[in-house]
Amino acid sequence: MNRSIAISVLAMLTLAACATPQPGTPAYTAQQEQKKQETRVETVKTVVDDLPPWFTSPPVDEFSIYAAGTATSSDLQFSEDKAVLSAKRGLADRINSRISGKLKEFLSESGAAENTQVLAESERVTSNLITEVNLAGYTVTQKKFIPAGTQYRAYVLLQYPIGSANRILVDQVNKNNILQGKLRASKAFQELEKDIQDARKSNKVDNLK
Repeated sequence: MNRSIAISVLAMLTLAACATPQPGTPAYTAQQEQKKQETRVETVKTVVDDLPPWFTSPPVDEFSIYAAGTATSSDLQFSEDKAVLSAKRGLADRINSRISGKLKEFLSESGAAENTQVLAESERVTSNLITEVNLAGYTVTQKKFIPAGTQYRAYVLLQYPIGSANRILVDQVNKNNILQGKLRASKAFQELEKDIQDARKSNKVDNLK
C-alpha cells in the first residue's frame, strides 16, 4: 500500500515538472510572454471599463471650450500634471481653430480676405493669441484616478471660457493698426467688440456692489 502511494506521489511530481517549463527553455520563455500578454489585455480592459463618460464625450456648450487628457505615473500628483498637459495641448488646438475661424470670418466679411499684408498680420496675431490663451484661463472641472498596475492613471477635463478667448482676440486686434482698420468694417467684429465692452461694464458694476 505504501509503495502504491509512493508511486502515485512520484507520478504527480513528474506531471507537475512537465507542466512547469524550466527557466531558460523556449517553453518557459513562451509561457512568460503569454502571461505578459494576458496581463496587458486585462490592463486594457480595466482602463476601458473605467473611462469616465466626459473623457470620451466632452461637454459642448456655447460658453466654453473643453478638452480631456489622461496620463500615467508612479506619482499621483505627477500623473495629474501630465494629464493636464495633455489636455492643454488639445485645448490649444481647439482654441486655435476657433480664433482662426473668427478672424477668417471677420476678414471675409470686411472684404480684406485677399489682402496679403492683412493675412500675414492675421496669422501673426493668431500665433500670439494661442501663446497667451494657453498660459492661463482654464480650469480643471473634472478629474479621476484609477490604479494602472503599479502606477496611477489620471483623467482630467479642462474648461476654457469662450468669453476669455473672445476678449483676448478683440484686445489683440485693437492693438494692431492694420487689422483694426480692416476688421472694423466687419459687422461681426463690431458686435463681438460690443459684447466684450458690455461684459466689462457689467463686471465693473458687480465689483462695486
